[in-house]
Amino acid sequence: MSISLLLVLTEQNQLFMQLNLLFSRWSQVAGAFLMGGTVAWAIKLAVIVSTNGRIITSGAAALFMTIGIVLLLIGSTGIGYHLSRNRNLWVRAIAVILSPALVFGSFILIGMVTNPLLKDSSIWYAQQEAPIAVAVIVYMVVGYLLYRSGKRV
Repeated sequence: MSISLLLVLTEQNQLFMQLNLLFSRWSQVAGAFLMGGTVAWAIKLAVIVSTNGRIITSGAAALFMTIGIVLLLIGSTGIGYHLSRNRNLWVRAIAVILSPALVFGSFILIGMVTNPLLKDSSIWYAQQEAPIAVAVIVYMVVGYLLYRSGKRV
């Protein structure tokens, strides 16, 4: 075996080991993504409140909304991954694929609870942004629990 082939195989083996480590700790990695997404959305809400609702769909609010959606999408896969641990591979794959849909679907449920509470609010954007504020709190806790799920005490 030539030295260059041996170096390539060694590099591939190291990459495989790093990927294996990443996926073996996916709950923790996804928890960090989930918390990052909620922080981005909290900053988005801070921008909206500090501008009294003048900036909702543009500028910094739009940027942090987009960043938050991407991070929450990635992070939400950790919920399905964690809940389906010690299951068959196909069950785990389905859980990981469906978990983002369930997380984003939960915003509808959160909105159904918060919108009637804020129907007569004097803050015009409160009804629109309240589900996001509640989701920030809920998914920050979920992300933290996922992140802590791999810590050994």
